[in-house]
Amino acid sequence: MTTGNIQNRETFLTNLSEKLGVPRQPVSEHPFVPINQLPQEQLADKNKEELLEVVKKRVPKIHTELFETTADELTDTLLSLTKLSGGGNLLLPTDERFEKFQLTNFIETELINEVDSISYWQQGNEYRDENIQAAEHANLSIAFAEFLLAESGTIVVETSAGQGRSLHFLPKHYISIIPMSKLVARSTQAAAFYSEKIARGEKVGSAIHFISGPSNSGDIEMQLVVGLHGPVKVYYVVVKDL
Repeated sequence: MTTGNIQNRETFLTNLSEKLGVPRQPVSEHPFVPINQLPQEQLADKNKEELLEVVKKRVPKIHTELFETTADELTDTLLSLTKLSGGGNLLLPTDERFEKFQLTNFIETELINEVDSISYWQQGNEYRDENIQAAEHANLSIAFAEFLLAESGTIVVETSAGQGRSLHFLPKHYISIIPMSKLVARSTQAAAFYSEKIARGEKVGSAIHFISGPSNSGDIEMQLVVGLHGPVKVYYVVVKDL
């Protein structure tokens, strides 16, 4: 991973040590020693089915509903959740996975009958404002997750030309499609995946988002408010045979 360009570090640290009246100590003399291996071993003994049971117990705590389905039943599940969300304006990413998982025809012939309109995230900086407005007015968005983390019930999504962060955060309802193959135990696995991509020189999105259910805030009189500044409802759809 890149470390960035740190400017004036030596001057700052020298000035700080002088002000404190203590000599600077090389980091090499105080190596980091982890107290355990949990970041690498947490839930490592679980298979996919066991991880699914872990995450099913976790998601209610983050005010999220999880649905299990199969590739053949995915369209029925999406249709049901779209109705449950109240239809309205639907925003979709420009994502080849919709075609790969044979959802494009379903969206254009069946799902379209349950919503007021369907719009797609448009690629190009010139569409930035238009995309944000579409997200603001969307009642529902549907997108694929890169990973689902069993330890926390968190999904990982990647900003790309076909889906900006507004698509995930502004619509009132959000459906995340997660192939079972993308269910992993820990955040360190997702981080390692992107670190390896960068090391290989492969392109990575401009932002990687870790989303744990709908937005919520408890900073006003310590009262939890769900959906305060983002989706009021989030659904995870795990496709077990993908």
